[in-house]
Amino acid sequence: MKQWLFLCFLAFIFLTPNAALAQEVSLNLGEIITLAQKNNPLIDVARQQCLQSQGILTQSRSSYLPHLSVGAAAARQKIEDLTPDDEDSVYSASIRASQLIYDFGKTGGAIESSRMSLQASDDNLYQISQDIVFFSKQRFYDVLAFRRLVEVDKQAVSNYEQQLYRAKKYFDAGVRTKIDVTNAGVELSNSKLSLLRSESNVKTARVKLEQILGVRPNNGNYRLTYIDVPLDKLAESKQAMPGSVDDQLAAAFAHRSDVMAVKSLMQAARAEIRKARSGYFPSVNANAGYDEYDTDLSSISDQWRFGVDLTWELFSGFQTEGEIVSAKGKFQELKAALRDLELAVRQEVTDSYLRANENRQGVDIANETLILAQENFHMANERYKAGLNDMIEYNDAQLLLSRAQSNLIVTYYDYLTALARLEHAVGVTPELEPRDAEGREPCQVMTN
Repeated sequence: MKQWLFLCFLAFIFLTPNAALAQEVSLNLGEIITLAQKNNPLIDVARQQCLQSQGILTQSRSSYLPHLSVGAAAARQKIEDLTPDDEDSVYSASIRASQLIYDFGKTGGAIESSRMSLQASDDNLYQISQDIVFFSKQRFYDVLAFRRLVEVDKQAVSNYEQQLYRAKKYFDAGVRTKIDVTNAGVELSNSKLSLLRSESNVKTARVKLEQILGVRPNNGNYRLTYIDVPLDKLAESKQAMPGSVDDQLAAAFAHRSDVMAVKSLMQAARAEIRKARSGYFPSVNANAGYDEYDTDLSSISDQWRFGVDLTWELFSGFQTEGEIVSAKGKFQELKAALRDLELAVRQEVTDSYLRANENRQGVDIANETLILAQENFHMANERYKAGLNDMIEYNDAQLLLSRAQSNLIVTYYDYLTALARLEHAVGVTPELEPRDAEGREPCQVMTN
């Protein structure tokens, strides 16, 4: 009895986790995007770069704050000029303080440059987050499309199995020839091969999705869920096109994170020019110090100091001139890069809009083709059963039906991907917290 209870206990320990893992989980598009935002390494890289920029800004601001230091020392000191020689141990403690008063824009320029560099890093993080959202949608729709293509191939296999069964019955009855049986068998094998390839495409698409996610959900035991629309209702359920191309262009120039990042870098470059020009002027600092000594040496006593220092480098070997030229060159480079980026944005948004509209119309055309292919297959099937046509006509009708179904599926999900690409080109991602959301901290991007 004890052995039996022990075996039951072991079975509970080892089988319960496996049972939990065996349970399939369902993931919708929003959950997929959230997983990608949490686990994709590119987002983490961009976040760490943003935090580095935040640290540089803190360093730049430190120049405006007082600097305070303390020190201590111990030594043995001998003064030989005295009679008798004066020798004793010397213990000292000191405190130093300094404060920048004015440096003609050097520190201010450094702070402004660091602040705008941080803004650019934050914009870059947001842009990469938007990229990951788009890639997540793209891979998500790929999995759904291939999964529905599997259903098309399964239907084709089922139809050919029925046709092979029917051809055998007709041959046994002497109504049809052996070639119909052979032909039906060949087409059944071809349809099974197509099904095998479609199932492999689903697995490949899932691997590509997991690469974007940066994690394998539930150890791979998951299923993607989306609006389950029957094939003949896909065209009716498609989303509408957003606005006009001019509206999309206006939104892109106002919201694109990469455009905002370049503009921030331009402001940082302006601040670098101001910082470089400050090299022509002096800097003024206040400083204070106090030294306390513990010794019997009469020549050493406590002392304090307070003063104002002015430092003016009259000649630096043309270093200041070089820094100014370099900063101006960087600004002009960024200015040209912004013009080039604006042209690229215009092209990308326009192309994405036209492609999306093309796919939208393609869905309607593919749906009309499917209706005709279904009618054609129905007539070919009935004609074959009535002995009015041969296997070739039936096979052609089945091939046209499978092709029409596949075309509608591919075109529909291409349209969803095209809408996601247009959304990405415009720079407005509903799944992410807006860049200018109230209370949003730099270097943090959250999903809605």
